[in-house]
Amino acid sequence: MKTAYRVAILLLISISLSFTNKIIVSENAITATFMEITEEDYFKFITPDKQEVLFYDIDEEVEISLYDDTYLNKKFEITWVEKEIELSDDEGDLTGEKKKVKSIISLKLLN
Repeated sequence: MKTAYRVAILLLISISLSFTNKIIVSENAITATFMEITEEDYFKFITPDKQEVLFYDIDEEVEISLYDDTYLNKKFEITWVEKEIELSDDEGDLTGEKKKVKSIISLKLLN
């Protein structure tokens, strides 16, 4: 009976571990110039090769506030991750639709 009990517990632990999600966060880095905050509240940067990059938000640990106009047209070293957000409608209710966005986790002023 003890063997059956041990097997049942082992099986339960194995099943519960198989349902855990492994989230792998890949950090990315670019150098870009801050241009503006868009009408949709994205942070718009332009890379040296003239590509536009939009960031959804900035980690609360970042001390630089891009809402300060002194950072317009300044070059930054940006570390970011991609995350998934749930979209909301005009009333603020969640729609169930998901979107991948870029999120800044580190900003370093270069000039």
